[in-house]
Amino acid sequence: MAIITQDNQLDRRLNIAIVHDALVVPAGSERVALNISNLFPDAPIFTSAYLCENTFPEFKKKNIHTLPFSKSIKNERQFKNLYLLWLLELSFLDFSKFDIVISSANYLAKFINLPSHVTHICYLHNPVRFLWKSRVYSKDSVPLGMISLPLIQAILPILKEFDIKKTQRIGHLLTNSKNVARQIERIYDRRAEIIHPPVDVNSFPISNAPEDYYLYAGRLISHKRADLVINACKKLKRKLVVCGDGLERENLQELPEKDIVFTGRVTDQQLNELYSKCKALLFPSDEDFGLVPVEAQACGRPVIAYRSGGALETVIEGETGVFFDEQTEDSLIDAIQRFESMSFDSRLIRENSMNFDISVFRKKFLQYVNNIVQKRG
Repeated sequence: MAIITQDNQLDRRLNIAIVHDALVVPAGSERVALNISNLFPDAPIFTSAYLCENTFPEFKKKNIHTLPFSKSIKNERQFKNLYLLWLLELSFLDFSKFDIVISSANYLAKFINLPSHVTHICYLHNPVRFLWKSRVYSKDSVPLGMISLPLIQAILPILKEFDIKKTQRIGHLLTNSKNVARQIERIYDRRAEIIHPPVDVNSFPISNAPEDYYLYAGRLISHKRADLVINACKKLKRKLVVCGDGLERENLQELPEKDIVFTGRVTDQQLNELYSKCKALLFPSDEDFGLVPVEAQACGRPVIAYRSGGALETVIEGETGVFFDEQTEDSLIDAIQRFESMSFDSRLIRENSMNFDISVFRKKFLQYVNNIVQKRG
């Protein structure tokens, strides 16, 4: 029977594997997968495709196994166009030599097929979004663009049934928030234990001297709603820094004027500096959890967030930020104007972010796995 040792590692007699959808972008779920891997450094990582220059550099030190044909992939768009291929190939992977497989799943990793003797722990970031929230995607943000939208709609009932059946067979479910736990219970009739994604709070600089700009940080894809931020700041004539990259960057860059700057992808150090010096983070999307608001708060900066999803669990209204009630430019503009008449304490904002510190994640995740191992005997 395995136990957690004094150095917070599981007994190394266990043979553990980690599976993540894809390592082709530097997004929140990839950050979670990286932190899970750091907890189990001997565990190999299986993933559909790996673009080492497009995701977190720490993965270069990991033992990563990719699927056939992944070497031909050069960018995220090419990867998405081959989704069905990855799904098929993933289902044939052999995990029989492992005791425990931990999947970090948005849309692929949870569909692995495991022998009965292998324990499956799935950290489910969200129900498959293009099945259950397909309305949030534009033609530029789904596999094969406009071609796939009618096809997905036509076979949606079949895909949903497949998703439900596969998810109900998973042995143990974790998720990132109360918000997603409710979705999992409603869609899959399963209960998932909540372990918030980790933020290394102490690695973020705190600043009490913000500069004159607002910040958007995140991927530039349709459901993130960066367009709201750009248009609102344009109307208010406020300076805005748009930090990130994605399939819709080209379209979004047609919207701004001189006071709106696109940085593209930046390093962690550059992002931390942008966080610490911004007036506030603008967070317009309906996220399942959302690491970005927590990271901004780790720098002591307030958040102006859409009143929905994970932001309700990470932002305290009037203390660490303000909310707007509708995903519209007018609603966001009103929130920005209200924010500009308020004052915030950087120390209190930073203190709130400690609830999501990496130390909390490590302790809870290791204890969860250890409890399962003890029940296995």
